[in-house]
Amino acid sequence: MTVFDYVALLIVAVSLLLGMWRGVVGEIIALVAWVLAFFAARWWGALVAQGFTSIADPVLRIVAGWVAVFVAVLVVMALLRLAVRGLLKALGMTLTDRLLGIIFGVARGLVIVLVLVAVGGMTSLPREKWWSEAYFSAPLETAVLASRPWLPPEVTKRISFG
Repeated sequence: MTVFDYVALLIVAVSLLLGMWRGVVGEIIALVAWVLAFFAARWWGALVAQGFTSIADPVLRIVAGWVAVFVAVLVVMALLRLAVRGLLKALGMTLTDRLLGIIFGVARGLVIVLVLVAVGGMTSLPREKWWSEAYFSAPLETAVLASRPWLPPEVTKRISFG
């Protein structure tokens, strides 16, 4: 195992622990937030990107638009999660809630790792020894390549693991 594997495992483990701590209610809202953020970025990222006139590279402008929309949706959903959590706090956190939160935490951790692998695929990092010899690099790269139809064409052109 290389640094790549340890970082991927650490991200998933931290996400798992957060899921256990927050429980399933918080994790459901968090997972929905990530999905909504992705689709909102896909729908409105290019429109928001037009406002980033100071960024010369069109691909970087689109990425900036996607990131801006993505983060905005996550912030709004985090506020909603806090409100719902406050309402549900009186019910208490049960063992089932926490165990189901672990499952959602693992799912979120994997999504974060896949996003990082996709971004890494737009650089020369996949040719580094610590990446190419990593135990988890091949399956994660395959998952990223399978997700290309849902990404902007300008971004998918830049993702390469070879």
